[in-house]
Amino acid sequence: MTDDGSVAPDLRSELEVLGDRMDELDTLISRSVSRGPDSLENVRSTTHVEGLWPLATTEQADVHQLQEIISLLKATLNSTTDGILVLDNDLRVVIYNTKFVTLWEIPQTLDRDDKKGWLRAFTAPLMENGERFIHRIRDQLSHTDEATRDILRFTDGRIFESRSHPQLIEWEIVGRVWSFRDVTKQRQAQELVEYQATYDPLTDLPNRRLLLDRLNQMLARCRRHDRIGALLFLDLDNFKTINDTLGHPIGDALLQQVARRLTDCLRREDTAARLGGDEFVLLLAEESAVLDEFTHQVDIAANKVLAALSEPYEVHGHRLYATTSIGVSLFPQNGETADDVLMQADTAMYRAKEAGRNTVRFFLPSMRKSSEEQLQMQNDLRQALERNELKILWQPKHDFSGNTLGAEALLRWEHPTRGLIMPAEFIPVAEDIGIITSLGNRVLEVSCNLLRKIADEYAEAGPIHLSVNISPQQFQQADFAMQVAHFLKISGANPTRLTLELTENMLVTNLDEVMAKMLDLKSLGVRFSIDDFGTGYSSMAYLKRLPLDEIKIDRSFVNDIIRDPETVSIVEAIITMASKLGLSVVAEGVENNREFDFLRKRGCHCFQGYMLCQPLDEAEFLDFIMDGNVSDARKNGTQSVFEGF
Repeated sequence: MTDDGSVAPDLRSELEVLGDRMDELDTLISRSVSRGPDSLENVRSTTHVEGLWPLATTEQADVHQLQEIISLLKATLNSTTDGILVLDNDLRVVIYNTKFVTLWEIPQTLDRDDKKGWLRAFTAPLMENGERFIHRIRDQLSHTDEATRDILRFTDGRIFESRSHPQLIEWEIVGRVWSFRDVTKQRQAQELVEYQATYDPLTDLPNRRLLLDRLNQMLARCRRHDRIGALLFLDLDNFKTINDTLGHPIGDALLQQVARRLTDCLRREDTAARLGGDEFVLLLAEESAVLDEFTHQVDIAANKVLAALSEPYEVHGHRLYATTSIGVSLFPQNGETADDVLMQADTAMYRAKEAGRNTVRFFLPSMRKSSEEQLQMQNDLRQALERNELKILWQPKHDFSGNTLGAEALLRWEHPTRGLIMPAEFIPVAEDIGIITSLGNRVLEVSCNLLRKIADEYAEAGPIHLSVNISPQQFQQADFAMQVAHFLKISGANPTRLTLELTENMLVTNLDEVMAKMLDLKSLGVRFSIDDFGTGYSSMAYLKRLPLDEIKIDRSFVNDIIRDPETVSIVEAIITMASKLGLSVVAEGVENNREFDFLRKRGCHCFQGYMLCQPLDEAEFLDFIMDGNVSDARKNGTQSVFEGF
């Protein structure tokens, strides 16, 4: 017996042989009793040869011993945990044990002599495919003299393992012995392991492993039959905002709804898979079509998916909207692997993001070079932190009389081969590779140290304020307020001289959490400013609730006030609104006297721009605030707008 109480395969085989011998002994005993002593001698000889029992000395003892053998064999058959069934070559039942009756739920009224109907009578209602099982039994009886193993599935979910061996008498096959074992729990455990290895537990979609397996098979079929296939790489737009704002349970429920919608968009032969996070893949089955025609069909299918996913979602009482960016790779093109196809579609998806999101882009060979350049920039940016290639410059802010009020910290990358790289190019990369928070903390630390240095060594310059831009990822860190407080404490800087610039979109997601962080820092004296006001989600509600100190008019408005009457109205409204709310106004990007004069006359009190003064390094900035604004601006090659005042 095995540890679980079942009969080991070798013992099962022996029991089957014993069962065969039991039938033979029954026949021999009957013949011995009817024919006399000579026949009994044959029985005794047979049992001795087969090694079933020691040779007896008397005829009566022989009969008794044979009866004991039969009793022992029957008891053994009925004690095994496997169901045993023996059929002859005509499909007649020879013998079965009690476990077989229990496992198969054999009815007492079953006519086992009905060789044409008895199998179907008890198997058809139980099995998922009873006819296949019957055909298999007949095939084993008529065509094979080898041992076999099968897995049987029942309509109630049970799973049996079936093993069979031929029954031989003098090397002639006279029937077959089957053993049946309930392996439901073992198979279910095995299938669960296999499922977990190939399917996503959240959405029940195939995972990356199964997707790549199917993609490899499709690539092989396409090359063999000269067909075309397509892979669509999907990434939800702004899913992280929903997940971080409303919590992971809401995010998970949204992903489940997305998975169902994707499945509804597909044909039976297509595959929808989830790679992880908010990334999904659609594998469209290959077709024998010309490239242009197939491309058109894929474009239609991709836009159908966009439309389906852009419909509103009802998730636990929240009405959510989530658009999608899709990258498409058609294959095969050259000798690409499954990983290559996936990477190409991923590259095209990022082009869809750059094109404004909620759109579709097909992979082009030219994208490969761009993708390689992007990867190179990612690697270079990581090294830039270690090599101290990232520099902080300071762009002064002035009042309308030319006095320096402070400066904004601006990050620049001095690349060893590409030269100066502006933030618009490398900040998105820093966000993608997850180092934007480290960059932001570094700027905060340097700013706090400079504030303390100005207070200690340049006090005569007056109350200089420094502004630092805060990225959404940095602000969303749970310990953001503690980090700012830490830098202020270790530097000894005056918190009232530090201004944190936030964008409008950062303020409207999870307003209560935003308010809590701002109030924590406000209690220390830190000031807050809305950067690029008017370009994001502008709302009077958050302007009234949040502890803000100033708003910055975006340079796009400042540059248009001379030529666009509508912009004039917007800027005037912003300045008036800020005044009513007690907020300071900073105009950024002031480039000429007309812009400056317009803003000054309408009540703007702080100005920032290249015409006023270009960004300075720390040493230049400290000299600037000590030596005089107008003269220093001239040294830097700019015309001061304050001349004549």
